[in-house]
Amino acid sequence: MRFLLLPLLLLPLTAPALAQMKYVLQYQDQFGSWKRWGEKHNEGDAYRTAKTRARATGKRFRIVDGEGSLIDLVTP
Repeated sequence: MRFLLLPLLLLPLTAPALAQMKYVLQYQDQFGSWKRWGEKHNEGDAYRTAKTRARATGKRFRIVDGEGSLIDLVTP
């Protein structure tokens, strides 16, 4: 049984098949700078959350990926 678990321990956890895309939600404050609000791992959930928060707070929200590239911009 130990010999079966050894290859699993040697498998790198940063393999592309195991990596998840990360979506960062940011809002724009009154001075025009973007502040981090939260992080999601599902694009649909990130968009629904950004749309709901933008409507509730009256602030602009944007969704960027883990590398900082713009995915979507949501206005109230």
